[in-house]
Amino acid sequence: MKSRVIDVVTENGFEVGERDDLYPAADTPVNQSDTIVLQRSRPLEISTDGGGSEQVWTTAATVDEALAQLRMTDKAPLAASRGSRVPLAGMALPVVSAKNVHLDDAGQVRSVRLAAPNVAALLEAAGAPLQQSDTVEPAPASPIVEGMHIKVTRVRVAKVTERLPLEPNHHRIEDETLNKSRQIVEDPGAAGVQDVTFSVATVNGVETGRLPVANVVVTPARDGVLRIGAKPGTEVPPVTNGAVWDALAGCEAGGNWAINTGNGYFGGVQFDQNTWERNGGLRYAQRADLATREEQIAIAEVTRARQGWGAWPTCSGRIGAS
Repeated sequence: MKSRVIDVVTENGFEVGERDDLYPAADTPVNQSDTIVLQRSRPLEISTDGGGSEQVWTTAATVDEALAQLRMTDKAPLAASRGSRVPLAGMALPVVSAKNVHLDDAGQVRSVRLAAPNVAALLEAAGAPLQQSDTVEPAPASPIVEGMHIKVTRVRVAKVTERLPLEPNHHRIEDETLNKSRQIVEDPGAAGVQDVTFSVATVNGVETGRLPVANVVVTPARDGVLRIGAKPGTEVPPVTNGAVWDALAGCEAGGNWAINTGNGYFGGVQFDQNTWERNGGLRYAQRADLATREEQIAIAEVTRARQGWGAWPTCSGRIGAS
């Protein structure tokens, strides 16, 4: 083994150029197991902001290391990435200088001075890169100019899990003693507990929508029992003009469809017993106040067809029914 660093290097077939870095120095004595580092110099053709180029030499292995070695950390490579290798043959390295930019990031406004070739790279350098479905104006590839205004809209979708009640199902039992428009909760059952995972969309941190994507039952629900009316002959036609009938009930009975004040008039539209029975009300209930809103409206429609709105002369006029 030779005694000096330069002897070991040349013996192994390497030549040391005047711009290369050799560590330890060439004349340093070599000891057993020493490490020798030879950093080759390579030329860079550097141009700033589109101006003329000049040749410089560096022993850096990457673009980022070269900028640091050349004390150009306030510059950013225009085309190459910072991690790009600098070949021994050298390379052209156009760079851009730092610019003052106004940044509106999801409503948070600040001014920054950074070197970056385009909008996307500036956001990276500012620690606020575009992610998921984020959008930006101007476009990500737009070159940075002095005084530029950049507006970022953060569009995100995230998974969120919430603990929620698990509503019980109800076993339905048809009851032929109960009017068809009615149902009775025999047993309400008991709610359980579930963990529901939602896919939640936000724009600038404000939720714009969510969809359930998974659920895990923590505590099962206990089913209830619901008795459904199935009594023959108690069918109720669909309610039409429901708002008009509700307005009439508001005038006649304060909106209380179950009212019975003892004055001889019953229910929401104040049937007397004779009118109730004559128009078929007994198929639903003995008196109007014992019938449902829908059942009362069915009999009221029969009454109106026979007598017109004059069956309620005062209140029909007040609500403008005709």
